[in-house]
Parts: sequence; C-alpha cells; structure tokens
Amino acid sequence: MAEQTPTAPAPIGHEERRNNLRRLDDVLEALEQLNLHDQTELTDSLARRLVELGVKQPYDFTITQLIEKVWGIQQPFLVKVVVERRRRRRRRMPIDLLP
Repeated sequence: MAEQTPTAPAPIGHEERRNNLRRLDDVLEALEQLNLHDQTELTDSLARRLVELGVKQPYDFTITQLIEKVWGIQQPFLVKVVVERRRRRRRRMPIDLLP
C-alpha cells in the first residue's frame, strides 16, 4: 500500500478555503468521536467522505491513522503566520563599559 502525500492546493479564495477547512474539521471531529468511544469500525458515510477527500481504501486504516491522514490533508489549507523577530539592542553592563 503506497503512502499518500498531500499536494499543495492551488491558490483559492478565502471563502473556499474556509469551506474546505470546515469540511475537513467535520470529518476530523467524526473520526475523533469514533476514537474517543473506542470504535474501530468506520461508518459507510464517513468512509465515503474520506474517499471524496482523497483517502484511498479508508477501511484499510485504523481510526488513528485516518486522523493523521486528515491532518495531513488539512495542513496546506492552514494559514502560516510568519513571526518577524525584532532585533534587540544588547544591554550594556557596567563591566562592558570598563576600558
């Protein structure tokens, strides 16, 4: 069984991105509920949704593996926040001022 690698989505609008994330969150929530209740059987409706998302043969994976796959599919849609670090001036200690 070949490992799937999620491909980066083409640039999409804000609303479409939100809809994709909402769909992925719904599937993730359903999988997490199954996992929380120690269910090992995947429902047919959830399996169909996973196939629509690009997960091939969802019945071949554990619930935990499916959660990780959905996280992988979700990653390209998440906003990446770039934190710009400001340079701070080094404080001079009295010892630094000695000749």
